[in-house]
Amino acid sequence: MEISKSHRKAGREKGFALLEVMIAILILAIGLLGLAALMAQLTGTTGNSRYMGTEVMLASEKLEDLNRLQVGDAGLAPGGNLAADSANYSDQIQVSSDNGTASTVAAGSAAASTDMLQFRRRWVIEQNPAGLPAGVIRITVFVGLLNGDSVSRANTFQTSMVRQ
Repeated sequence: MEISKSHRKAGREKGFALLEVMIAILILAIGLLGLAALMAQLTGTTGNSRYMGTEVMLASEKLEDLNRLQVGDAGLAPGGNLAADSANYSDQIQVSSDNGTASTVAAGSAAASTDMLQFRRRWVIEQNPAGLPAGVIRITVFVGLLNGDSVSRANTFQTSMVRQ
């Protein structure tokens, strides 16, 4: 009798039951769905970081251009608006998504080709802002990726300069 019981147990343990296989497939499917969601998020994040890098470059370029100007230069006159374009305090930049070539374009003009991204820059120049020492010029630069005429994503960057 002892032999027949062990023989029956051995027969049951020979292969996988259908239930065990289905559970294994379910676990695998959940893992693959999680991996697919991660890949989709990674793709979106990569695109956002690319745009952010371009926005940082354009803001830094404008801050450096303004920093080179001498005290009293008309380009450092207080003014500007981050919410709307204003003369001498905004421009539109076109950047090639292939090689990074940048050029200033007339506001409202269409992209020259499909590989071109257009960004709008606006800046505000404040002399002697409240809470900072005398002689400080604060420059705030807004950079936004254009989608047609509307800004689809934007970032604002700020620097302060002490001028004597």
